[in-house]
Amino acid sequence: MLMVLRSLARSGVSGMREWTVANVLAIAALLLFAGRGRIADVLSIDIANLLFLCAPALMHAGFQRHLGRPAPYGALAVLVAASTAALGVFHYVVDAMAVRVALSSLFHGIVCVAMAWGLRPWAQPGRARYPIRFAFGAALTLAAAHAVRALMYASHHDAQVTLFDASPVNLVCFALGTLALPGLTLGAVMMANAGLIGQARYAAEHDHLTGAWSRRAFFGRAERAHADAVRAGRTLSVLIFDVDHFKSINDTHGHAVGDRVLADLVARTAAVLRGDGCARLGGEEFAVLLPDSDADAAVSLADELRRTLERAAVAGPGGVAVRYTVSVGVGSLADGESLANLLQRADAALYAAKRGGRNRIADARLVDGERCKYATSGS
Repeated sequence: MLMVLRSLARSGVSGMREWTVANVLAIAALLLFAGRGRIADVLSIDIANLLFLCAPALMHAGFQRHLGRPAPYGALAVLVAASTAALGVFHYVVDAMAVRVALSSLFHGIVCVAMAWGLRPWAQPGRARYPIRFAFGAALTLAAAHAVRALMYASHHDAQVTLFDASPVNLVCFALGTLALPGLTLGAVMMANAGLIGQARYAAEHDHLTGAWSRRAFFGRAERAHADAVRAGRTLSVLIFDVDHFKSINDTHGHAVGDRVLADLVARTAAVLRGDGCARLGGEEFAVLLPDSDADAAVSLADELRRTLERAAVAGPGGVAVRYTVSVGVGSLADGESLANLLQRADAALYAAKRGGRNRIADARLVDGERCKYATSGS
């Protein structure tokens, strides 16, 4: 698990540092435990216990950070310090290993309960289900096992036990303790991988500048929407639009302002659509899919979008308000029409709107050669 975590060290995943350090501490603790009787007790008992207490605490902190929450370092430090002090009492004041085992299990159980609560799947919307459920199940299982172990050793607090006692119960408990960190780490790695896959998918499906859907994602969504419309006999419309005189905006105010215009356009389009927004087909050209919208509804929405963007402005050099407008082509699916033909008609309507003077919409139903009915601006 440590080597797997090391392979993800440069991934930028939140929590990776805590998970890695937790595994290093657990390995060090197990090596010190194994030296019992051959190295000083302060190393094989006190330091080993301290390291083994810190490991699950750091795992919990890593999960919290990975989920975008503040890690409770202060509370965990207090809990580790109190547990270490209690273990010291039952080593140097009253040497009772059974009590130390019970206290250690109690600490681990408390941390695992906190871990499971933070990982509860029903409170993690939008995350991959299996990894979060696996990590939650591992934490919950370990919490239950540590509770049983703590009760068992506490009820036999005066018994003479050793760390490597050959009884089946002790061997099972020791094995469980040894496997706890790898099990939790496996869940952490699964969550990290799911997050990286999600980031890669988002990057492939979205434009990095504006956050709009990418051209590739648009055509995939359009093919599915077209298939659904044909199969169910539903309506489907598409808007294709671009920024009027965008090159002039770049030349006059700079490319940084042009970028702000495109980002502003995407944000305002999403607000008008009250949905997941538009796709950037390339440069200053965008498209919107409108499932279950007929031609009249699509034209109405296109004009609302045009009027909204006509009133928009972004900050230019020296605080100058830079305004922009769009031209929109509207196409609606005809009986038996292919997706390619629908998009071609909408694109032709866009160019008809631009030829008609820009800052207007054109309905593909009314485009015939050079003739087109335009919806003009309010000016």
